[in-house]
Amino acid sequence: MQLGHKPISSLSGGDSLVVAADQIYDIKITSCLTRSNWRFATQIQQLSVLAETPPPQWKTTYALPAGYLKMLILYPNIYNWDVYSDQKIYAQYQGDLYMEYVFLPDVSMFPPHFVDYFTYEISTALALSNAQKAEYYPLLNAQRIQQQGLAMAIEAQNRPNFHQVDIPMLTQRNISNYQGYGLTT
Repeated sequence: MQLGHKPISSLSGGDSLVVAADQIYDIKITSCLTRSNWRFATQIQQLSVLAETPPPQWKTTYALPAGYLKMLILYPNIYNWDVYSDQKIYAQYQGDLYMEYVFLPDVSMFPPHFVDYFTYEISTALALSNAQKAEYYPLLNAQRIQQQGLAMAIEAQNRPNFHQVDIPMLTQRNISNYQGYGLTT
């Protein structure tokens, strides 16, 4: 609709705009999902230990989960690991390892705020190649940026506000008779 085209209800058997939308969808959806930490596209899974011998500098090889797009965090929070092009994690850790990661969910799981944003993402990508007027692009891009911000704000509302209770850098220092917050003398 943003490009002056009737709503697209199917990506098959359409005109050039529908064909272009179909071609760019897979590229844009993974790009958009990995650009932020969308909670509807995030899950936690225990990683499988592979029976292969890791390279000499590593102790354990883990398989990345199916559908993995982007890692958010490992549990426990270990620091000596790396992911290579063979879709494995090599670590200096031995034990159960869990990963919080972004994946591509079924379209039915997309919340309305993401659908609104993603519609502008596709429209902006198609604006220069298929629109009737070049003026569409700056207008759509401005709307895309606004919709992305709104979607990210809505997504953030459903997140708890975590804070670090104990900050050793502040609470354990003693600088010229000043002791950090939380310490008694």
